[in-house]
Amino acid sequence: MKNSIRLSKETIELIYKLTKSTFGNKSRVWIFGSRANPKLLGGDIDIYIETENLKDIFEKKIKFLITLKDQIGDQKIDLAIKRFNDKSSIAKEAKENGKEIKLEKELVG
Repeated sequence: MKNSIRLSKETIELIYKLTKSTFGNKSRVWIFGSRANPKLLGGDIDIYIETENLKDIFEKKIKFLITLKDQIGDQKIDLAIKRFNDKSSIAKEAKENGKEIKLEKELVG
C-alpha cells in the first residue's frame, strides 16, 4: 500500500486486520482527519468503519480499541462505526476526505 496515511505500515495493517477480525470480513475501514493528510502534523487517529451487523457493537468497539492501544500505545483514537451505505455527516467526511485501507494482497488476489 502506498502510504499517504501518516501512520506506520504496521499500524495501518493492524487496523485493517483488527477491523476484519472484530467486525467481519466484509467490513471496510477508512482513516480520515489529520492522519489522512500528509501536510498536517500530529493529531488523533480518526477511524471510520462500515459493517453489516451492529449487533454487540459496544462490546466490539471496546475490544477493538483495547487491542489497538495494547499494540500501538495509548494514543487518542476516535472510532465511528456505522452500517454500510450510512448517509451521516461522519460517513461523508471519512469517505470524501479520508483514505480507505486496502492491503496489496487483497487487490491482487
